Amino acid sequence: MWTHRIVLLCCMWSAFFVCDSLQQQINIGAFFYDDELELEKEFMAVVSAINGPESEQTFRLYPLIKRLKPEDGSVTMQEQACDLIDNGVAAIFGPSSKAASDIVALVCNNTGIPHIEFDVADEEHVAERPNHQMTLNLYPSQVILSKAYADIVQNFGWRKFTIVYDSSDEKASARLQDLLQLREVHNDVVRVRKFQQDDDYRVMWKSIRGERRVVLDCPPGMLVELLNASSEFGLTGQFNHIFLTNLETYTDHLEELSAANESFAVNITAARLLLTPEPPSYSLPYGYVTQRDNVVFETNDAPRTLLHDLIHDALQLFSQSWRNASYFYPDRMGVPRMSCDFAAAGGRTWQMGRYLMRLMKGTSGMNNTNFRTTSLQFDDEGQRITFNIEVYDPLDGIGIAVWDPRGQITQRNVDAKVQKKIIYRVATRIGPPYFSYNETAVELNLTGNAIYQGYAVDLIGAIAEEVGFEYQFVPVADQQYGKQDKDTKQWNGIIGEIINNDAHMGICDLTITQARRTAVDFTVPFMQLGVSILAYKSPHKVKALDAYLQPFGGEVWIWILISVFVMTFLKAIMARIAKTEWENPHPCNRDPEVLENQWHLHNTFWLTVASIMTAGCDILPRSPQVRMFEATWWIFAIIIANSYTANLAAFLTSSKMEGSIANLKDLSGQKEVHFGTIYGGSTYNLLADSNETTYRLAFNLMNNDDPSAYTKDNAEGVDRVQKNRGDYMFLMETTTLEYHREQHCDLRSVGEKFGEKHYAIAVPFGAEYRSNLSVAILHLSERGQLYDLKQKWWKNPNASCFEEPDPDATPDMTFEELRGIFYTLYIGLLIAFLIGITEFLVYVQQVALEERLTFKVAFKKEIRFVLCVWNNKKPITAGTPVSSLRTTPRPSLEKSLERTPKSGRRIVLGRSSEEMCELPTGGSSSSSSNIRNTNKKMRQQQQQQQQEARL
Repeated sequence: MWTHRIVLLCCMWSAFFVCDSLQQQINIGAFFYDDELELEKEFMAVVSAINGPESEQTFRLYPLIKRLKPEDGSVTMQEQACDLIDNGVAAIFGPSSKAASDIVALVCNNTGIPHIEFDVADEEHVAERPNHQMTLNLYPSQVILSKAYADIVQNFGWRKFTIVYDSSDEKASARLQDLLQLREVHNDVVRVRKFQQDDDYRVMWKSIRGERRVVLDCPPGMLVELLNASSEFGLTGQFNHIFLTNLETYTDHLEELSAANESFAVNITAARLLLTPEPPSYSLPYGYVTQRDNVVFETNDAPRTLLHDLIHDALQLFSQSWRNASYFYPDRMGVPRMSCDFAAAGGRTWQMGRYLMRLMKGTSGMNNTNFRTTSLQFDDEGQRITFNIEVYDPLDGIGIAVWDPRGQITQRNVDAKVQKKIIYRVATRIGPPYFSYNETAVELNLTGNAIYQGYAVDLIGAIAEEVGFEYQFVPVADQQYGKQDKDTKQWNGIIGEIINNDAHMGICDLTITQARRTAVDFTVPFMQLGVSILAYKSPHKVKALDAYLQPFGGEVWIWILISVFVMTFLKAIMARIAKTEWENPHPCNRDPEVLENQWHLHNTFWLTVASIMTAGCDILPRSPQVRMFEATWWIFAIIIANSYTANLAAFLTSSKMEGSIANLKDLSGQKEVHFGTIYGGSTYNLLADSNETTYRLAFNLMNNDDPSAYTKDNAEGVDRVQKNRGDYMFLMETTTLEYHREQHCDLRSVGEKFGEKHYAIAVPFGAEYRSNLSVAILHLSERGQLYDLKQKWWKNPNASCFEEPDPDATPDMTFEELRGIFYTLYIGLLIAFLIGITEFLVYVQQVALEERLTFKVAFKKEIRFVLCVWNNKKPITAGTPVSSLRTTPRPSLEKSLERTPKSGRRIVLGRSSEEMCELPTGGSSSSSSNIRNTNKKMRQQQQQQQQEARL
């Protein structure tokens, strides 16, 4: 193979010896090491391409090659450089970065010969710049390259990452200086790890176990070995991202690594110089396959590297500058005749060499197809400051984005990037209403997502339909949301599953907290909530029929009844003793035969009851002793009535005023009722991390409680609230509280919510699908589907719980609480009607007997009059029973009846007393005369009273 290459080089050399003598021959020198035959071959191929057909060129490049050995020092390189200058070279290319000395640059600077480098070089110090004025380097400046890497990492959105580089590479720190400076500012989120060749790389990878984002700077030959060593520490999982900074990573063929290792699913991106879309026809990089003239064939030659392209651009830059200089100064652009000894003795340097340097430094490679690398510009020190970096996937070679010198990053080939079909693993935990087993599906032996149900199941299904992906639910074994262990710094629960690459996303009642945001990323929230207090609610009791009597105890009611009957009897005795209470039944008769007392038992009972009922009465006492007696009873009645009224409202609404705890401040200010929350949950962290007095007090009370006030989940907290029956309260999210309140009628919420929170879907940092999930959630919210899902899983259609009224509103007394009073009214009215009907029937029977009618005819006659409610006057007819006569005073009537025989006692209703006197009777004339005299006297008394009244 080596013989073949040497023969090829000899043939290329022989072509230059037969060049036309009329064309200007320009000697150019180059340094290559013995193991850089590929670069030397590229150099010769580019020179041949530049020379082209002899008839079309005004000059021809004549290369003079100097080969170096690794052990050659600065003395050897100086001698060879001077030999090239003595042979009249117009420029010297190389050597590569393998050279440990800058002696070639110093020789060229002293003689004025342009020196063009194409490999990475050490950054110049200010003191060295005067010695390198004739040096131009096409390799990107390390300062600008460092800035490009920082911009790319920032564009990734990485907030936490680790920088890994080879400590033996002296140029690595300069290449990564912008990223390394971030560590000085954010030491807790940016870590640095170093390695050396032949080290045990597993020790380094173990120190960053669980890291998701890695910036790796290493030679291409070490990359596969490094990545293989990181696999056992979970750094090559699907959610990891490694950014390779070496510009020649594409020569390492990482596709072989991914094909040999099924667990190798890490997202790898690398950086390389952006090349022109149409490379030269003589050579096109295609891995280990070479394409020439649109014909692809296998070759054993090594693939092209960045140095091949930079050598091409270096020769093109020199030839273009020589052509331009020859156009302006055709007479002066000849072969230089310089000597190292002459220059060292103080002789003049080659002036046109410095002019060539100015032309090359001022060259712009924008939109120039002669250069392989785009945007070719230099600063005054000869460092390349303008170039484009392409971010690409080294596994398939497709470019993803392009960085330009302005710091802008443009996405590329979005549609051409083929995404692998992934079944997304969704981590969650059992806990209704968000996620639970479907018992019917389990009984039917269904598998997969069909055995689950809940709000989270429906939400992920709606998002998957919106975005278009397949998923599989994975309940976590420990049933935890995610808490970091203080000692091991490891996360458990759903957060731990995502960090360990065991799940693509996590969903349940997972709260966004600052601690969790340092470990995972979140989508936009799908639910907003707060924290409230879950308390026990006593079962609703139906009020008894005698509920209106319960404000007073049974013995009180007995004493009230006893007092009423005793007062009735004593008042009757007191009134009979009082002289003033005896009065004339006929005021017109000034000489009455008898006196009457109105305070018999039924009147005293009516006044006593009316007083305590605050109803009033039409008869009142006259004597001082009876009035004093009655006033004392009125005082008693007022106190009893008002006490009853006050106690009745409070007693009937006592179920609405359970307890005196209305908020967290009240709960923290007492010690009778214990309270707690989920240990390590978001509510726990809210109280623990807060500086508010009420929150800190509540947190300290929970910590000092024995037994522990904390629970492992919401279900345990709800169970403790129900079992303790008012002696324990539980702090939980309002959404979960609403759900349990709908399911259990013996639970209630206390106070308003505090500590605003949000539920969202957790995803790994840098997950490309995060934005798609967020957009889908926003679409579902705009269409009202999120609200519909909550109504579906929160509302219990079979619940028949007593609706708890608003504690801040004025309590309303319902019929259930006052129905006993209504029933009492109805019973009283019924009894009154029964008495009235009985009295009416007796009256009808008497009318039937007096008027010699049948009971039916008399009943129809009387009932017809009763139904005529508009008629308030009733005529008196013959045969009306004496019991219906109400106008004649009873004592006078009794006296008249005593003096009248039974045969003459028929009274005709509706007649006046004069007409009654004129009626014939079956008695003696003396009796009739007495009646007429009595009536006459009564008429005279009435006329006298009317005259007095007029006066």
